[in-house]
Amino acid sequence: MRLLPVFALALTAGTTMLHAEDAAPPRILAVFAHPDDETVAAPALADAASRGAHVRIAYATQGDLSAPETTLAPGPEIAAVRSEEARCASRALGLTEPALLDFGDGQLGAVARPPWAPLRSLQERLAALVEEERPDIVITWGPDGGYGHPDHRLVGAVVSQIVAAQKTDRPLLLYPAMASGTLPPVPELVAMGWAETAPDLLTVRARFSPDSVDAATEAFVCHASQYDTATRDTLVPALSASVWLGGVPFRPALDPARGEDLLALER
Repeated sequence: MRLLPVFALALTAGTTMLHAEDAAPPRILAVFAHPDDETVAAPALADAASRGAHVRIAYATQGDLSAPETTLAPGPEIAAVRSEEARCASRALGLTEPALLDFGDGQLGAVARPPWAPLRSLQERLAALVEEERPDIVITWGPDGGYGHPDHRLVGAVVSQIVAAQKTDRPLLLYPAMASGTLPPVPELVAMGWAETAPDLLTVRARFSPDSVDAATEAFVCHASQYDTATRDTLVPALSASVWLGGVPFRPALDPARGEDLLALER
């Protein structure tokens, strides 16, 4: 695992707190399935970027299947709208231009000949992006996919495979998650049945400033094709008050305690 001189990792009550220091800025790559998925970690991404980190989001699909707040039919028109929403969100968060892959929404697990062809293609594209970006930290969906969305789960699985195969310079792989009992009473989230994670597994927390919550709110407002005005105004504050509490919680996929220390942490 690559050493991370870019973060001070202070062990407090079993939780690794990530916050930027004065060392060289880190490189962070967040890989999600659709534009708007970044919301689960948005303030952490914004805060890292505000402290000088190179932060880029990659979206595996065009999100071309659904735009419920529009009258657009599935296909290229929705893809164009959601691509611009993705760019808008990255600008609001202060990030680098996002990487917009062109896989079809809901098609990553499509039956094909050979059966593995779509995911093999995704793997090749994402592996090339990881090689290009050389991230210190990779953020993606965990096995639960947030609320079980197949595209989320498949993207997270492919990204995890790529990172786990790296023999040297392996980035820290993190899954954003919600601790049990913290899901806010937002109808959309409750209806989706968001997964809960045992708190003792959420051993990494990325702290952020209040300004980063403002940036996350602005970024979420970009996704006008997906959410009505009331949801766009209230979701991020609800997550901030219930789930994040000043730091986005993550589950590390590859236990840093086994093997090379990140910063020779005292145990």
